[in-house]
Amino acid sequence: MRKILTGLAWVLGAVSPAWAAPDASEQAQYDSFVMAAGASNGAARACGASEPDLAQHQATARKNLLQYAQEYGFSAGGYDALFQKGQAEGKTMMDEMKRSGVDGCRGVLGGFQSERVMEYEEMKNALAEVNDGLPGEDAK
Repeated sequence: MRKILTGLAWVLGAVSPAWAAPDASEQAQYDSFVMAAGASNGAARACGASEPDLAQHQATARKNLLQYAQEYGFSAGGYDALFQKGQAEGKTMMDEMKRSGVDGCRGVLGGFQSERVMEYEEMKNALAEVNDGLPGEDAK
């Protein structure tokens, strides 16, 4: 029995090294991804995005980022609070830009529209690119 369990643990470890608990810096990186998604949503709101688009973006980000958390072992218990904090920061950033005479809405809304319909694998690949790999992988 022990040989079977040891073999199973070895196979599972080889197939899915991401099952190891993330370290504090990886958790902080995940939390920043959640806040960035919220900031995109908040900035888009400040730029006049429609309520249905904002809701779809929020639902897509939630689905994708919670799946990412589950796949890589991140704690997602603070997801909603982090997303809301990001929304507030994104709105504040856009409001400050507008006050200073800079209109970044075109760029914000373009990114927002693609994020709104982003599939999980596409999001995961984008996060891997930003983070020099996926959690548990050596930097590329």
